[in-house]
Amino acid sequence: MNTIHTKWYLLAVALCVFLAVSSMVMAQEKPVLRTIVFQGWARTPSLQKQVAEYEKLTGVKVEIEEVPFAQLHEKMILDFASQGGSYDFVAPLTDWFTELVRGKYIAPIDDFIKKDPPEEWPNAFPPALLKLQSKDGKLYGLPTHDGPIMLYYRKDLFDDSKEKEAFKKQYGYELVPPATWSQFLDMAKFFNRPDMNLNGTVTAAKQGGQQLAYDFFLMLWSYGGNIFDEKWHPIFNSQAGIDGLQFYVDLRNKWGVTPKASTTYDETENGPIYLDSRVALMWHWSHIAAWSEMEDRSKIIGKNGYTVFPVSDLKISHTTLDIYWFWAISSASKNQEEAYKLVKWLCNKKNDKEAAQMGTIACRLSTFKDPEILKQFPFYESIEKALAAETKTTPQIPEYAQVDDLIGIACSKVIAGEKTAKEALDEAAQQVEEIMKKAGYYKE
Repeated sequence: MNTIHTKWYLLAVALCVFLAVSSMVMAQEKPVLRTIVFQGWARTPSLQKQVAEYEKLTGVKVEIEEVPFAQLHEKMILDFASQGGSYDFVAPLTDWFTELVRGKYIAPIDDFIKKDPPEEWPNAFPPALLKLQSKDGKLYGLPTHDGPIMLYYRKDLFDDSKEKEAFKKQYGYELVPPATWSQFLDMAKFFNRPDMNLNGTVTAAKQGGQQLAYDFFLMLWSYGGNIFDEKWHPIFNSQAGIDGLQFYVDLRNKWGVTPKASTTYDETENGPIYLDSRVALMWHWSHIAAWSEMEDRSKIIGKNGYTVFPVSDLKISHTTLDIYWFWAISSASKNQEEAYKLVKWLCNKKNDKEAAQMGTIACRLSTFKDPEILKQFPFYESIEKALAAETKTTPQIPEYAQVDDLIGIACSKVIAGEKTAKEALDEAAQQVEEIMKKAGYYKE
């Protein structure tokens, strides 16, 4: 072999070796999995800890993008609609599920489960925590952080003999957790002592936040109303809606039992005020029951009580709102199988329990019954029962996010004194009617 042929031969051998090594390296490369969550999410601290552990275990890189709640839905939908593929897995609210399925933005996970089921499947989770991300016999995700909303009160204040005596003298009945809104108002007024850094209650009335529209729905239901009729015509502007919204607004504007700054609070801001021992009673998501017993979050350890959501009249059934967050896999992801493996791992028994210990509301039946969890967070004794009872959720329609926005705007207009409750709700109902009409809900 002459010199020229030898050089070409050696070059070809080197190229083959390079390509072989490159192929091996590429084959060994792990994907980067990306997700998006909202700032202040109760699940985030445990998620960050668990993701770091998963990266060490598998070599898979996981990137978490945090955005304000008001941006979460929009960023998620824009990326999905453009097939941008920025996110491999996401944690949407069940509010948005039908919109995500209609757009074919998230993938069913049934085939993944058949090949590689979660621990204790199919009896790992309460049926209530699987139904809102299911459609046409297909499952689109696993639950990761649950509600529902409960009424909280300071047991140390309500059980104090001097407070009980003073309250009965002033209002003529016993100081016990309120069953009605009139009782709630009496108690909020009684304990409202700004000079002592104590408010009667605290709401989360920030427009564009997570909570404002939810609070309206809760008031609406507790006054005996509903959001839509059976033909999807909006009826939230009924007298029940008007009265419920007016009561909510009056807590701030008329009675002053919630801070004026409540219009700047979302649920991530008003909960910590209660935990800081600056509020006598309030309503909030279930994680407050957990956080109240955590030294790094609470000044009221052992002093928190919880009960059913009040009603305007005892003839109306007590109800509450229950929605939850679930892990879903993007249809545009090129790493769906790896994303499922991560989601399944995040939802395993160990991680569900650990998340609960760090302040998330657990989703597994095993965690609900775990002796350590029950000792630290006694409210889990009743959470399975609560999930099996009658609760209400937001309308399961693709247009829900638009409805939510319009309700929040209407509430804010009333709080600001720009419109009466009737004017604002009538306007919102007309706008919702147009949305539903354009979406084809009504037969001509």
